[in-house]
Amino acid sequence: MNPKQRTAFDTVAASLPFALDAAKVSVAPGISYVKSPVKAHDYAAGVMAAFGSVVEHLGTVRGLPAQTMKLDRRRCGLLLNSLQLHFQNGYSTIMDTWGVNPDNGTYRAKDGRFVTMIGIHPHLRDRLLVYLNCANSAPAIQAAVEKKTSQELEDDAIRLHLPMGIVRTPQEWLAHPLGAEIAKRPLIDFAASGSDKKRLLGKAKHRPLEGVRVVELTHMVAGPACGRLLAEQGADVIKVQPPLGDWVLPIWMDGSWGKKNILLDIKGRRGKARFQELLASADVLLDGQRPGVLAALGLDDAGLKAINPNLVHASLSCFPIGTAWGTRPGFEQIAQAVSGTMHVHSAGMESPTVVPALINDYLTGYLVATGAVAALAEREQKGGFYHVASSLARCSTLAPSLAEPLDAEPYEPVRMQDLVAHAIDQPSPAGIFTRIAPAVEFSHTPSHAHRHPTLMNSMPDTTGWDDLPAAAPQVPHSPSQLAREGAIYGLVECFGIEDRSDGGGIMSLASKSLFEYVRGHRND
Repeated sequence: MNPKQRTAFDTVAASLPFALDAAKVSVAPGISYVKSPVKAHDYAAGVMAAFGSVVEHLGTVRGLPAQTMKLDRRRCGLLLNSLQLHFQNGYSTIMDTWGVNPDNGTYRAKDGRFVTMIGIHPHLRDRLLVYLNCANSAPAIQAAVEKKTSQELEDDAIRLHLPMGIVRTPQEWLAHPLGAEIAKRPLIDFAASGSDKKRLLGKAKHRPLEGVRVVELTHMVAGPACGRLLAEQGADVIKVQPPLGDWVLPIWMDGSWGKKNILLDIKGRRGKARFQELLASADVLLDGQRPGVLAALGLDDAGLKAINPNLVHASLSCFPIGTAWGTRPGFEQIAQAVSGTMHVHSAGMESPTVVPALINDYLTGYLVATGAVAALAEREQKGGFYHVASSLARCSTLAPSLAEPLDAEPYEPVRMQDLVAHAIDQPSPAGIFTRIAPAVEFSHTPSHAHRHPTLMNSMPDTTGWDDLPAAAPQVPHSPSQLAREGAIYGLVECFGIEDRSDGGGIMSLASKSLFEYVRGHRND
């Protein structure tokens, strides 16, 4: 690992109750496509290597042989935009235009400072536009924003629970009471209580996480990415989705690998009873709900521990739980804005924009997965109940320290050759899916997901846990033949998220001309 990769690796390791052996990890060099002073590829490689190391540690605790791990710097960066590089029968799974609307953007306030807002879901869009009292167009939003100072806008956003934040410098963030508090926290909050040993995993036969039962209650990117990572190491993941709610198709498809998908209304009598039944026999609860939602249902840590004294409660949020902003809604872009990451990335630009990769979303998913696996390893030896957590803002607070001058390295856009080198094909009843291969290549236990992406309610809500495999499962994917045959369509060479200099923009690996056509022919 290079120094920046090692810094990220060591910062993750410092959060854990046991040491990680960096000597088992090798990272092949690779050219960046993320054109930014913030070294996204190196941040990713360090965090992903730490995740692999924790998985390897749990495997040895469960009797599997020690392993070495290989990663590729280029691939690690590609995985930060993996929903861009996800195809079904050769066509991108990006099929909607949610990312091009002006309510997802960065605007100049009355005092000349910038604020970033996200209205990705209809209810968020509507609340933002009601607050701003304007139409959903960039000129109208700009005219409304410039009537107030950036601090007035952020204060209103906090009061009204709107996803909006000031674009700060790293120094301003560290001088802010919350920023200073967040910077002092570990990347992964790790707490243990009790010593019950009513459920342990025991010896593993084939894979580090075989037999691990995960209930996933998450949405958008970070939480589903966490569940996917656990599934790729052998965990049995049941994703619980409410019957009504917000979802975005390409994000769902990217995060759906390896999972059973069911619908449950956990606020209703029957749905709550079924949810608690799953929790009682689970090992991990992945919780991406706004802090306080589960507590209102009697499912705070005390309630969860009463149901299952050996549960690992793994939670994620935009801002750390228990802080002044702990219940604020937020997204990738909000965390980049307030923490200084957007400022560092935008040095020399006329107006700020985001790092063109979802560094906080995906890496927070890796951090929470790392914490969950570490807790399982500790539980195997000590028993008890665990709560591990991380946040987009904590992830983003580290990013500016991993910066260097923009011209310190060359860059190459994402091309078809990247799919030839790093993509895998996996057949399914819905055709062939193509995606970027998992980051960590273990010497003995290949990373893979047996279940292809499916939509919510693809299984009945009575679905239970799998039996342990009697034989080692065969890896169901192979290097992408579709990429080698030129059967991936509409791939546009790019350097990440399409940059509109406002924090929004559709993923540019879907055809730009197609999206311009769609936008020009809508009936709205």
